[in-house]
Amino acid sequence: MVSTFRPATAQRVATRPMLDLQRALDLESFWRANLQLLQSVLPHHSCSLMLGIVDFEPHEGRHFVARDTGGANQPLTSLSISRPFLAAHPQVKMYTYSEILQEDPRARQRRVERERHFRGWDEFVHLAFWDGAHPEAVLSIRRTEEQGEFLAEEREFLASLHPVIDAGLRRLRAFEGERGRRLSMERFISGLPLPVMFLGPDRALQFATQEAYDLCAAWNFGYEEARVMNTRRCFRVPAPIADACARLADIWDRAANAGLTVGLESARVVHPERGGLVAKVDVSQPFKGSLVRPGFWVTLAGARNLDGASPQLKAEAVHHLQFLTPSERRVALLVAEGLRNHDVAHQLGKSPRTVDFQLSAIYRKLGVASRTELARLLF
Repeated sequence: MVSTFRPATAQRVATRPMLDLQRALDLESFWRANLQLLQSVLPHHSCSLMLGIVDFEPHEGRHFVARDTGGANQPLTSLSISRPFLAAHPQVKMYTYSEILQEDPRARQRRVERERHFRGWDEFVHLAFWDGAHPEAVLSIRRTEEQGEFLAEEREFLASLHPVIDAGLRRLRAFEGERGRRLSMERFISGLPLPVMFLGPDRALQFATQEAYDLCAAWNFGYEEARVMNTRRCFRVPAPIADACARLADIWDRAANAGLTVGLESARVVHPERGGLVAKVDVSQPFKGSLVRPGFWVTLAGARNLDGASPQLKAEAVHHLQFLTPSERRVALLVAEGLRNHDVAHQLGKSPRTVDFQLSAIYRKLGVASRTELARLLF
């Protein structure tokens, strides 16, 4: 079969997918851009992006089969055929099945043992991406006998594509690392028994603890109404707090526009009608000199919680309460203040059986054996 590949035409056709490849910020869009690029310029039977490679075996991948060849068209999901070649050639960027067979004739037998019946692909070219002596990812492009071998011009094109994909994979790893750190921090903060929340530059909620949801509902609707509602579902940023954020953002914008060093401003907001409801708003600038507009940390406080328990805790009590769910924390605080189980159940709208069950879990998690010990721990 005579290939119709033309380098100049391939470069022109691949312009848009190449841009998408360079802009992709997640694995799915990165894979789609790779696939669109290969489909637009290189005839192939199937292709795979093999990832998470440990001891030369991929643990994750994306696969595509372009042609049905009588059911024998399963994509290649293992590096068993090329493992000895990769081990013998660390940092190799591109190789073919034919090159492996020339150096390692047993590779054909390894393929037979793995596939037993194969009529799908006859040749492949692999682009390998490395972390030192260990392959991190492999892009496999496979062809049938009718589609022929990869021409020199096609291999040259793939060689030019290697640094683009390599840069993309590094970019994805950096973004994934940043997303992982951010999510871990959010999970940690969300589990704290403190009424704190973070608002983005547009004052939209990024995340909040359950206690923050509860006190925001008290700000907006009052304690009595907030106690009987789903405070997450009914959430909105209280207007006085949003206004304080807007004032701090205006200060930051005017200082930044004047080329001045921007300080980390804060504001104290008191509810105009409900005594005891207070919020502290802090500007959260990403880093000094950042051009990104800042977000806002909001720490709330109230004279009491929605369940009526006092929020006045010993410093070490915060550590202990992190081991409990928000629902268990409410039970623990009321029990520690001296309420009996049936009173706690009535206060929280739970059944006495549920409170009994949760109190047993609280004792187990905090390592206490009585209500008296629980009260000493928290107050």
